[in-house]
Amino acid sequence: MVIGVDAHKRTYTLVAADPVGRRLAAKTIGTTSEDHLKAVEWAAQWPAARFALEDCRQVTRRLERDLLAARFEVVRVPTHLMAAAKRGS
Repeated sequence: MVIGVDAHKRTYTLVAADPVGRRLAAKTIGTTSEDHLKAVEWAAQWPAARFALEDCRQVTRRLERDLLAARFEVVRVPTHLMAAAKRGS
C-alpha cells in the first residue's frame, strides 16, 4: 500500500493505491502540522502504508518530519517521475 502525495504550497493531495496501482481513496489537506495529523489519522486505516512524497523539500519538509514521527515509512520520488504519473492520470 502506497500513499502518493502531490505537494503544493498550500495543499497536499494524498492518494492511496493498492499494490497494483488501483486508487482506493484520496484526501486533500492543508500544510500545517494540524493538517498533517488529519493525514496520519486518515492513513491509519492502512497500517502497512508508506508515503511517496514528491521530492520538493522546501514544500514537504514538515510533512515528512510529521509522518516519520508518526512512524510511517517515507520515500522521496524525483519530481520528473511524478510528472509522468500525473500526465498518465
